[in-house]
Amino acid sequence: MIAVQNASCTDRQQRRIAAAFAGAAVAFAVLLPFDAEAASCRGYPQGARAAIKKQVQALRPLEREAADRLKGLDTRPFDYLLDQTRAAAGVIGEKDALAAEQGLSRCPQSIPPVRRVCTEAAHALVSLIEQQAVASATTQAKDAEAKQAEAKQVYSRAMPQCERWMEFSPLVTVFRTSN
Repeated sequence: MIAVQNASCTDRQQRRIAAAFAGAAVAFAVLLPFDAEAASCRGYPQGARAAIKKQVQALRPLEREAADRLKGLDTRPFDYLLDQTRAAAGVIGEKDALAAEQGLSRCPQSIPPVRRVCTEAAHALVSLIEQQAVASATTQAKDAEAKQAEAKQVYSRAMPQCERWMEFSPLVTVFRTSN
């Protein structure tokens, strides 16, 4: 009888140990996604900066060249500058990365929208250069001037913020100053 009683005690102990391990495994599995989420929330600005810094850096000389082109100091056609700017804007504004950034709104602390702001700046520069390309081919209409003023306003607000996040000194060009 004692052997049977010791066997049932041992079985009960093994079941308790197994239940404890199972509970710990479930708790670990449940807590792991929150820890991973917290890590992505904490490290997002640095990760985004590393991912797009080269493209933001590429926009800066394109902006300077376009400004020089307006002054007659650069001979590269606006169409070339426009193609280069569009390529950089496409990388910065990659749809999946923007969607992932938007998903960070669930983070407990506010996360700066690095990609969104830099994408906004890149698209505004594309618009400005595009309008200059059209203006150089034809006479500029009032509607085009209004679009250019709007794009200039967006660019002069978004690009300096983007540059600060990338740890660049903001440039001063005709695309960022009032006429």
